[in-house]
Amino acid sequence: MAAYNAAPFISQAIESVLNQTFEDFELLIVNDGSTDNTREIVHSFTDPRIRLIENDGNKGLSFTRNVALTEAKGEFMAILDSDDIAHPDRLEIQIQHFLNRPKLAVLGGYAYIIDHTGCRTGQEMAPICETNTLHAGLLFYNSFVHSTVMLRMSAFTEVGGYPPYIAAEDYGLFSRIALKHEVSNIPQYLIEYRIHGNNISLQKKDIMEAQLKDILFYQLDKLSLSITNLDPAILLSPVTGSKYSPKEYYTLYRSIIFENRKHKQYPTIELERIFFNNWYAIIMEKGKSNTFPLFLRKPIFNQQYVTAKQIRKTFKQSLKYLLGIQRS
Repeated sequence: MAAYNAAPFISQAIESVLNQTFEDFELLIVNDGSTDNTREIVHSFTDPRIRLIENDGNKGLSFTRNVALTEAKGEFMAILDSDDIAHPDRLEIQIQHFLNRPKLAVLGGYAYIIDHTGCRTGQEMAPICETNTLHAGLLFYNSFVHSTVMLRMSAFTEVGGYPPYIAAEDYGLFSRIALKHEVSNIPQYLIEYRIHGNNISLQKKDIMEAQLKDILFYQLDKLSLSITNLDPAILLSPVTGSKYSPKEYYTLYRSIIFENRKHKQYPTIELERIFFNNWYAIIMEKGKSNTFPLFLRKPIFNQQYVTAKQIRKTFKQSLKYLLGIQRS
């Protein structure tokens, strides 16, 4: 548990850990140079399982979380932010999954969203759970709710902990671990995730964009992708309303598909299904009279993904443009 000026909420976070049905743990709290009474609140708890470590000043989240590289003693490490609340059976549920799945390195789950008062907002965080789909999706986006995650310490140590990012250190970590190990989510609610004005993700949007690009380039480099005069950051842009052309998308998608078939970095079926679905949306928006021919272009086109409805719609759109029914 990383803590910086966490006084308003950290008591609830600590209590939720101490009340776990699985009791054999150490709660490692790293105080990142707080200027409020976070330290005093932690010291008010007398449970011997709590260990407080003090940073020498405010070092930031990546540094603070990486204290676990040298201080954590367990085989597994669970994350809980200092403003969130763990459900009582959270550790028990996740530990059992790790014991049953020896190749598993990262496991997250669902979360209810609460406001600053602790009331549920009616919103939820339900990330992708199917392992291969989740793994393929990590090329494009983070599929984990950080505060629900439990990690195998050996995998965490193997990649050197969190990369030195301000706003996307969790995504950077999980995408790197997934290159070598099994990662997954379970469709169970593990925590209450608090949204309030001080959330780091709300404050660091500009920095986040640059770091997402860095994470993407790291993954593409491991894929041995070599593309000139084309911006791989296309993958980070929404496909609808995009400034990029179908030709640019096709060139990039084709290269990644072939390299991934060669290196097996991502689950092939799931990754190519993502590209196929994206490609369909792209050509329906931009294909005009070429919509149907573009739709059939391999290696993106694959009969196992296509539906009869998609074939009809792409053919009909091409025909309309060719007959002048729809303006080019």
